[in-house]
Amino acid sequence: MIRINLLPYRVQRRRAQVLRHLLALVGVVAVVGLGIAAAHGYASSQLSSLEERYAELRRKNAELQRKIGEIRNLDRLRADVQRKLKLVDQLQQGRFASFRMLLAIARAIPQNVWITELHDRGGRVELKGVAESPAAIASFMRALEASPEFADVRLGVVRRTKLDNAVLRSFSLTMQREGGGA
Repeated sequence: MIRINLLPYRVQRRRAQVLRHLLALVGVVAVVGLGIAAAHGYASSQLSSLEERYAELRRKNAELQRKIGEIRNLDRLRADVQRKLKLVDQLQQGRFASFRMLLAIARAIPQNVWITELHDRGGRVELKGVAESPAAIASFMRALEASPEFADVRLGVVRRTKLDNAVLRSFSLTMQREGGGA
């Protein structure tokens, strides 16, 4: 059987051309869709990677904050220990300073002088006693002034007093302790 194409060839060619354009359009849309899907997949994998990195950094930050807290606590403890050691050193110096002060007084005191009271007021020493004569008091003052432990030895009051039928001189001295007076 013979076929006769009743449709003009131009219409057929136009339909074929429209079909090719339509297929090209569908292909471009498919390629663009695949590109968008690939970009979305890449972006979401990057996002999940960044979220994991963010979570890891937050864990590290929390650990570092804990360590910083420990370091600050150690700094406070170290400062507290240093403060206590300084206080112990001051107490040790004060203990030996008191010993040196008493030793200097014991070395300076003449045979005919007796001490009745001794007060250390933060480096200022107040001393009261009795002596057989004013010369003994003067000798005691000279010995105290010669001692490196004392400075500014001053005589306060000298009074005659009677003790067991003996006439004595009661006196008071003030002096400054050298070396801090702790």
